[in-house]
Amino acid sequence: GQAPAAATAAAPGGPAEIVIAVDGGYSPAVVRVKKGERVRLVFDRKDTASCSEEIVIPDFGVRQFLPSGERTTIEITPAASGRYPFT
Repeated sequence: GQAPAAATAAAPGGPAEIVIAVDGGYSPAVVRVKKGERVRLVFDRKDTASCSEEIVIPDFGVRQFLPSGERTTIEITPAASGRYPFT
């Protein structure tokens, strides 16, 4: 059948948008995107733990503060297939 909506996203004419809940961890913790396609990651931070106040995606040079109770959008374009960890 169909892939779960949380794992893959497609938006015609624009970047795929994937909402990631931040609440003691990331949900979903794994995001699948196609190489060369721009993707918009929306981090929806619900918790107040200091360890979740910043998102780091080393492969893209991203270090972004995540205000608690707010949504933070980061756009990336993976140039190659592979795994890009975020913490």
